[in-house]
Amino acid sequence: MSRHQHRHRATLLLFGATALYIVLQFIWWAYLLVRKDREMEALITAFELRTEGHVRDTFWMVVGEGSVFLLLVLVAMYLTFRAVRRDLELARMQHNFLLAVTHELRTPIASLKLQLQTLERAGLSARQRDELREDALEDVDRLGRLTETLLSAARLESGRHDLRPGPLDLVELVRAEMDRAARHGARLELKAPERLPARVDPEAMRMVVGNLLDNALKYGPADGPVDVSLDLSDNGATLVVADRGPGVPAGERQAIFRRFHRGGDEETRRTKGTGLGLYLVGRTLEAMGGSVLVGDRPGGGAIFTATFPIS
Repeated sequence: MSRHQHRHRATLLLFGATALYIVLQFIWWAYLLVRKDREMEALITAFELRTEGHVRDTFWMVVGEGSVFLLLVLVAMYLTFRAVRRDLELARMQHNFLLAVTHELRTPIASLKLQLQTLERAGLSARQRDELREDALEDVDRLGRLTETLLSAARLESGRHDLRPGPLDLVELVRAEMDRAARHGARLELKAPERLPARVDPEAMRMVVGNLLDNALKYGPADGPVDVSLDLSDNGATLVVADRGPGVPAGERQAIFRRFHRGGDEETRRTKGTGLGLYLVGRTLEAMGGSVLVGDRPGGGAIFTATFPIS
């Protein structure tokens, strides 16, 4: 268990112990109050200063007011517990996010440094230099995509979507993103019409398609395949991306579109990512007037279905 998880559990245990102490202390005070009231009632009855009915009214008044007070205390404690748990969960996700971003930055930077150092060596052939330059450009592109992801998340959080619709061919855009994703040897198969003219924001659409493809490749087998389909629908256009990975449990199908959400512990995770990709997909499609859903692929895997207007 990580140090962050220990702190998380310690905070919840401390809150639980404090809440239990308050409840037990209140019950003890209520017991003392009722006992003292009965002693006074017995004394008053002995001197015949009250009637029997008035004594019973006093007892039930104490019990009733005490019960209402206890209920209010329990409700306040429950709401406080929810707020504490929500803040702790957000802190955990931000902790995981920082670890993920650090890893995502460190890997291409280390690779770039190695490639540049290798290029300085004498005796390299022209082919070797071209391969090193191509790998370096790929790492730069990776850093650029990560930077754009972080900037896009910041813009969405501030309520600025900055959508600039323009004419483009959706099929051409999807093919370009598939070619980029296929550089690492993955197999991607597209089912789409020859052309699909649309008027959407090119950068926003490229982000949606790229993140869905990257997610499918990330959790599926190294060589794919990933099935992609693009077609017209009642609401505009529908993009479907199906992988052969482990799928998404029913209880996680809304959580995966939340900011920073990633299953498991970032300190021991092997799958790369920042927890922002699907969040950006969901929020970007929402800004475009569309939506995204995830379901089970027959035979295993996940199916992401994005629907969005194209004019």
